[in-house]
Amino acid sequence: MKKGFNLESLGVIMAVSVLLSGTLKTGLVDQFSGICTEAFHVTRAFDGCQNINLTLHVEDPHKFVLTEVWDSKEHYEKYLAFRTEDGTVGAIEEMCVDGPNIDIFDITDA
Repeated sequence: MKKGFNLESLGVIMAVSVLLSGTLKTGLVDQFSGICTEAFHVTRAFDGCQNINLTLHVEDPHKFVLTEVWDSKEHYEKYLAFRTEDGTVGAIEEMCVDGPNIDIFDITDA
């Protein structure tokens, strides 16, 4: 069995995948989509953001997942603090019956 290198032990910061999910209140899908369209301009320019997309469940569009890729967990945490301070996180919470829930995953080289 060939041993692999642990890039993090060499000081290489690995990108992370962030999934922010929830269920919107009835009738708010279009409003939420519009907010995301506007907010994503700032998000995509934020330091460390590689990608962000809004995905809606095919059978129930009230269920959503924001799929994001960030340079590191620390970059995402700075962004989340920014969005908490500017009121975006609170606004999303108010639009949801469930969530938002945030999961952060390491992206492997598999």
